[in-house]
Order: sequence, then structure tokens, then C-alpha cells
Amino acid sequence: MKKIELIVLKLRDFKGIKSLDIQLDGGNAQIFGDNEVGKTTTFDAFLWLLFDKDSNNKKDFAIKTLNGDGSERHNLEHTVEGTFLVDGTAITLKKIYKEKWTKKRGQAVAEFTGHVVEHFVDEVPMSKKDFTAKVESIVDEEVFKLLTSPTYFNEQLKWQEKRKLLLEICGDISDEEVIASNTSLAKLNDLLNGKSLEDMKKIITSKKKHINEELEKIPVRIDEINKMLPETTVDVETIRQQVAKIEANIEELQEQKIRVKNGSSVLDKQRQLQDLEMKSSELKRTFEADSIQEINKLQVRVQEAQGNVQIIQSEIKHKENYKNSKEIELQQLSQDIQHIENQLVELRKEWAHHNNAQFEYEDKCECPSCKQELPQEQVEAARNEALAQFNEEKARKLSAVNEKGKSLAQEKERKVSRHNEVNNDLFSANMELDTTKNKLETAQKELAKYQDKLKQAQTSVPDVTATDEYKSINLQIETLQAEIEQLNEHASEAIAGIDEEIDKLNFERKECNSAIAQHANIEASKERIIELEDQQVKLAQEYEKLEQTTFLIEEFIRTKVNMLTDRINSKFKYARFKLFDTQVNGGLNEVCETTYKGVPYGTGLNNAAKINVGLDIINTLSAHFGIQAPIFVDNAEAVTKFIDVDTQLISLVVSEKDKQLRVEVEGQQPMLKEAI
Repeated sequence: MKKIELIVLKLRDFKGIKSLDIQLDGGNAQIFGDNEVGKTTTFDAFLWLLFDKDSNNKKDFAIKTLNGDGSERHNLEHTVEGTFLVDGTAITLKKIYKEKWTKKRGQAVAEFTGHVVEHFVDEVPMSKKDFTAKVESIVDEEVFKLLTSPTYFNEQLKWQEKRKLLLEICGDISDEEVIASNTSLAKLNDLLNGKSLEDMKKIITSKKKHINEELEKIPVRIDEINKMLPETTVDVETIRQQVAKIEANIEELQEQKIRVKNGSSVLDKQRQLQDLEMKSSELKRTFEADSIQEINKLQVRVQEAQGNVQIIQSEIKHKENYKNSKEIELQQLSQDIQHIENQLVELRKEWAHHNNAQFEYEDKCECPSCKQELPQEQVEAARNEALAQFNEEKARKLSAVNEKGKSLAQEKERKVSRHNEVNNDLFSANMELDTTKNKLETAQKELAKYQDKLKQAQTSVPDVTATDEYKSINLQIETLQAEIEQLNEHASEAIAGIDEEIDKLNFERKECNSAIAQHANIEASKERIIELEDQQVKLAQEYEKLEQTTFLIEEFIRTKVNMLTDRINSKFKYARFKLFDTQVNGGLNEVCETTYKGVPYGTGLNNAAKINVGLDIINTLSAHFGIQAPIFVDNAEAVTKFIDVDTQLISLVVSEKDKQLRVEVEGQQPMLKEAI
């Protein structure tokens, strides 16, 4: 068990308190004072020293001392220092909150630019990070607040945080333990099927919502279907027989129509017409056969000649592109060679300039500092050293020029060699291009020759239509076509009458089929109503099953909460905890509310009961975390008797007669402390 005791707490210019030293030496104490004298300020200072927050868990609270008009008093160091005994080892923590004044360049007066906080541990300055780490090594912030204020657990923590902390103290109860304690929950594992209670509750809620929506829609759908059903019924079997009779009549009329259209005289003349047309085509094909064959041969020759021309043209284009690229490369090489020659000329000038350079030296016979004449050997040594440096630098420059000249000469040699190669390539390319152009000229002449022959052959084809035989056959064809047209006109009148009868029968069949379709829709609607009614029953049954599962889950929660409540309450002497609320519909809501003798902490307890319940909670938390820390009890005048606690207790008591803070430590004489 780690034990933390407050030995002394010192305040300087903190929240209006100019100077205050509270010597506790680890003992229980009472701090008396009238309202606004500074009792709560001592607790604020204590927490700010450790965690940068006041007793209301706020960071942005006013630390600075104010003037009478409410303005801030400047140039003060707001200091809190506390000495603690941690498991018998003393440690002193100190923080100073002060203004930062900065004098900008060109200004005579410093300006206020913000605040800084200085941190000390045992008088050793530290960064905020190291200071915080030191405090955390003593105790965690949240744990310390829980252990130092009897109201923090009940008034600062959210109910979810309180519930979580209580479960950490007493340990959670497994689902298996809960189910084993109540035989009515035996089926729950099978219903959950591996899912958590929360997930199953969400699933059930979603399903019930969906079922309710469907159950609301089904009566509306049934009513809509009933409204659409016609009041009269039809004899569907009689209508089907009528449709069969109509279709038989239509089929008979279609056959009659074909017989009229395909009369025997028309068929004979159509066969004669086909024979004559075939005879005409055969005469034309035979008459033109030789000429057509010659034309086909010439067309093949023309296509071959055109292909040769295109191939040679493509070859010429390729060779011209190659020639152009060589000409461009040759021009670039010539420019490069000229540029290199220009560079070589400049290098020769540079070499001559460096080579002709003469050593110049001004003998300095006196010391530049004391102006005394230097020894002759020292002057000579300086001159020789300068000459050596001159010669070395001259040789280096000449060598650099030579190296660059060699490199450029080699580069020129490569460029000239490549220039000769490209020049030869260009000569060959021109020769090949001329040869290919000659080939193109020959191929074009060949193409023109065959094109002329083809044109002559096409104009010399004999005209079959001028022969007597062709004219005779064509006259017979025209006579037969006229006779067939006349016969078809008489058949069209008969066919039109048949089509009119067929249209009437099709309309009657359509009306009958509409009646049959309407009957089918009525039957389908009736079947749909039956389906919806069955669905309504199934959904109601499914909803009932979900309600049963919901009841089991709520019974499980109720059982677990009762077990948890008993286990948690057994850890406390006075405090009791309500962990769930029963809703109007019988469901359970998880909560965490502290009670004392059945009275809720937030609505019915007086201050004395709240403080003692808080102290009871601190006793349990202290044992759980293994830490004993000083407890600050504000408004302690409300309590006539505190419950027993095993740690240092500092009571802040309102006393109208005490216009200055008065500290009474057990076993010590009362002390008056200046607080304003």
C-alpha cells in the first residue's frame, strides 16, 4: 500500500492569497475560515500544483491576484509549493506561474507577451514534461482525484465511467455464471448462437421494426386488392370454347386465301415467265463470255501493275527519308567540327598566354607588424617559395590546357571519321534513289499500257440487246407479266374480302382473351390475399418469438445486475449502487446511481451524507488501487461526525468568526494563517 502524506503546503500570491503556509506534518487537520477567505483555494492550489487543474477539474481558472477594480496585478510570481511524504521519502514540488515581458528591438519599454510556468522538484528546475512524469511516477492523475475528493466520484465522473470503475473493483460476472444461477435462462445460449447480448438486442430491435412495418402494410395491401376485384364473374370455360371456334374459322379463311392467291392459271404463267428470264440471262452470258473473260484478265494485270507502282513509291519515300536524315547528320557534324576547331584555336592562345607568363615578386624586407628589417635568408626563402608556387601553378595550367586540347583533338578526329562515313552513306543513298526512281518510271509505263488495253476491251463488248433473238424473248416476257398482273387484280378483290372476315374474327378473339386474362388476374389477386394473410400470421408468430427472446435477454440482464449489485455493494460499508432502471414497457436501462439508505445521491442526500458516502467510496477505492492519499473535504461544517478513514483528512470548514484562515492539526496548537 503506497502512502502519500502532505507535510506542508505553501501559497504565494495565488488566487488572491498573498502568503500562506500550512504545516500539516502528515496529520489530520481542519482549516477554518469565513466565506471567500481561501479555504477552497488551498485545495485548488494543491491540485494545480500536481495537475494544472482546480477542485472543479477545470484548467482555465483564474490564478492571478486582482486589484480592487478587477484588473490583474502585474509582475507577481504566483507560487505553490508542497512537500509530501511518499512511503516515508520526502519530496518537494513547486510551480511558479508568472508573466513574460519582452523588450522588442528599438523599444525602450518591455511589453507583456504572455505567461510561463516554472517547475521544480526538490529545488531542481525541470521541464513541464519531466515534472509531469515525476508526478505520474507518484500517482496517476485520475486515481489521485478519486482518492482526494469525496465528491469527485459522484459529481465529476459520468455514470458510464463510475459503472466501469465499480466493475473493475468487484470483477465482472461471466455470462455462464448468470445463466447457471437462473434455470429459466437455459435456452438463451442457443438463441444467441455465439452473438453478444448487445448485438442480439440490435438484431431483435431491427427485426421487430421491420415486422411492425410489414404488419402495418399487409391490411392496406389486402384492402387495395379487394377494391380492384370486379363484382361480376365470367364463365371462363365457355369463353375458351368460343376462342377455339374462332381460331378454327380463321385457319379456314387463311387456307382459302392461299388457294385464291395461288390460282392454277397464274402459277402456269409464272413458271413460263421464269423459264423465259432464265433463257434471256443464258443468252446474254453466252454472247458476252469471250469479251468478259478478256476484260477480267486485263483487270488482273492492271491490279498487279498498280501494286508494283505502290511498292516502288513506298521504297522511294523510305530512301528519301534516309537521305534527308544523313544530310541533317552531315550538317550537324560539320558544325561540330568547326566548333571544335574554334575551341582549339582559343586553347592555343590560352597555352601561349600561360607559357609567356613571367615571375614577378616584390621583395618585402621589413616585418608588416613591427616594421623591422627582415633577415636576408628569410627574404630569400620567401622569394624562392613564391617562385616555386608560381612555376607549379604555371605547369598545372599548361598541363590542363594540354589535356583539354588532347581531348578536343580526339573528339574532332571522331567527328571527322563519322563525317566521312556519313558522306559515303549519303552518296550511296543518292545512287540507290536514282535507280529506284528509274524503276518507278518503268512500272508506271507498264500500268498505263494495261489500263489502255482494258479500256479498249471494255468498249468493244458486243450488245446482246440488239439481236433479234434477245428482242423476241424480251417481248414474250413483257406479255406474260401483263397477263399475270391482270389475273392478280381479280384475285386481290377476293383476298380483300377474306382479310376483312379474318379481321372481324381476330377482334372477337381479342375480346375473349381479355375476358380470360381478367379472370386470371382475379384468381391471382385472390391467391395473393391468401398469401398476405398467411404472411401476417407468420410475422405475428415471428414477432412473438422475438418478444420471448427479448424477455430472456432482459431477465438475463436483470439477474446479472442483481448479482453485480450485491457483489459491488458488499465492497462498501455505507454506499449502495443502483445499476439499472425498469422502463415503462418492462425493459431495463443500464445506469449507475449512488444511494444511501435508499436515497439517491443526486436528489435527496444532504451534504453530510454525501461527504460520508464519498469517504466510504474513497476507502474502497484506496484499498483497490493500493494508495492512501490526503483527502480534502470542502464544506466540512455540514458533518458532525466523519466515518473512519485510514488516510490523512483535511477538512475545510466555514466559520464566520474566522476572517483569517485558522488551521488545527491533530496534536498541535491552533494556528492563524494570513490568507489575504
